[in-house]
Amino acid sequence: MGNDAPSRKVALARNAAPSRSIAPSRSTAPSRRAALAALLSAALVTGCSGGARSVASGGTATLRYFFWGEISRAELINQCIDVFERGHPKIRIKASFVGFDPYLQKVTTALAGGNPPDVLHVDYAWLRTFAHHDLLADLGEVSGPGKEIDVGTVVPALRTAGLIEDRRVGLPLSRNSIGLMYDAGLYAKAGAAPPDLNTSWDAFVEETAKIRKFTKGAQAGVDNPGQNYMGVEMWMMQHGRTAWTESGQLGYTPDDLREYLTFIERWRETGGIASAREILESKPNGPVTLRRAAAVFEWDNQIGSRSEVRGTPLKLTTPPTDTGRSGLYAKPGMLISAAAATPYLSEAAQFINFMINDRRVAQILGTNIGMAPTTSQQGVASMDDPFVRLTSGYEKRIEDVAAPTPPAPGIGGNTLNVRLERIAEKVGYGALSVDEAVEQYFDQVKFAAS
Repeated sequence: MGNDAPSRKVALARNAAPSRSIAPSRSTAPSRRAALAALLSAALVTGCSGGARSVASGGTATLRYFFWGEISRAELINQCIDVFERGHPKIRIKASFVGFDPYLQKVTTALAGGNPPDVLHVDYAWLRTFAHHDLLADLGEVSGPGKEIDVGTVVPALRTAGLIEDRRVGLPLSRNSIGLMYDAGLYAKAGAAPPDLNTSWDAFVEETAKIRKFTKGAQAGVDNPGQNYMGVEMWMMQHGRTAWTESGQLGYTPDDLREYLTFIERWRETGGIASAREILESKPNGPVTLRRAAAVFEWDNQIGSRSEVRGTPLKLTTPPTDTGRSGLYAKPGMLISAAAATPYLSEAAQFINFMINDRRVAQILGTNIGMAPTTSQQGVASMDDPFVRLTSGYEKRIEDVAAPTPPAPGIGGNTLNVRLERIAEKVGYGALSVDEAVEQYFDQVKFAAS
């Protein structure tokens, strides 16, 4: 921070190398757990007071800006920064990025170590943890009529995203929804029907088994939705639960999880879902991209990258349901926040407002980080890309059946997601029974909350 000479371009060659790997939202990298552990201890003893809240008269504020992604995203964000700086000559942006997996360690070290960025991207799974330790500024101070950030444009389904205990600690920078990405050609050849909201889960189980039979065991009908938090969350929402409550506690019981994992085990016996070994051998991109499965429940904005790696254009449809509820909701694909320690809250807020509301940002980014989060930016992304059209069309189809953003994960929620994946993996290998898995997971929940 401070009035250093501007260095606004992200140093692409120094920070990352091109890669076709997809940065999945459900990484099991051990560094992420270590980073959170360091945060929980260090942040409690690290001062986060900020000092002066605005740049001195006639001076130039340089904002440090952290985000995750690959070179293609960094190049687009560089273009956004150029536009912003032309309109704000007294604010310079010094941006830095890394891939998703190392990002959490980088940003928690900076936040808890006394050298935070002024503006940063935050995943929804980390938001409550950061807020609990007062590492993020309350943007409510700079939001509203006549203030730096116009929050009235945020689409209704995302209005609560970024609120923790009535504090506005982040704003959605994009929105996504879960969809079933599937190889329509393979499903048709196998005589298997993709699901919709009129399809029961048992009926979908039968259809996925047809894929395994048609491919002579080479591909499952779908990646395993029991081995990642998205599948659990979607199931719980279909059954009237939420993954997390407003107070940051788990929103479902051991019996709820036992019912779901028991269903997954019955599904596994049919061969319709990917095995634990197929998932392990397909990392980091996943079975659907390496043609070990014909479908996957995933955030809809990833359909282009998944299709590219698979080599076959995928389609989008809704999950099946037994309850009439879709289990879908508007998720902030990522949030943008200001550090509590920034001495430039007003300037950081101006940049945040630009990123969520300026139509030129939507033109530049397209759907690289997801669909537009505000009415200001809706409908701006070019429809030339067929996957943009596909994602946009899917979002419109589910508008009436998707729920608003549910409460943010509890403190340590990200590590619990990783723990759930690993426990489910052991069930898949036969190393744990469903009952043992449920007991271990809820023991871990108690430990994380203590």
